[in-house]
Amino acid sequence: MKIKKVISWILVLIWLIVIFFFSAMDSDNSNQKSKQVINTVVETTINTTNDLGIVKEPSDAKRNEIVVTLNMPLRKCMHALVYFILSLLLLNALHLSRFKNYKLYLICVIVCIIYSLFDEYHQTFVNGRTGQLLDALIDTLGSIIGLIVYYFSKKVKR
Repeated sequence: MKIKKVISWILVLIWLIVIFFFSAMDSDNSNQKSKQVINTVVETTINTTNDLGIVKEPSDAKRNEIVVTLNMPLRKCMHALVYFILSLLLLNALHLSRFKNYKLYLICVIVCIIYSLFDEYHQTFVNGRTGQLLDALIDTLGSIIGLIVYYFSKKVKR
């Protein structure tokens, strides 16, 4: 049991470092990486639908328009997803450390809020990036969704 607890805290630490490094990317690099991922998904979707005869091949301009249109909303969804994962990792580590009931959830949400605020503050020192309260709120929402999923999965498990 002790090894599970140590591993769970190591995973939390690794995830916090991953979040820090994503935030440390300058705006051009971060934006470019997001667009590359979206472009890959769009390409795969187009190729699959073409193979099935569902949609004809769009022009390069139309593809680029799709990527640009999806970029901002999907970046915000990634904010929530990253903190959703953080909350699940943190809840698991806290649970294995014998935190129970409301303390488990309260500590988790407080840590996630503080780290999201720290993360946004950290971005104010990164070239081309800004700290945005909206992003911290989206991060917090992602962590709260993680709390809810964790809570109900524990209820179902029982």
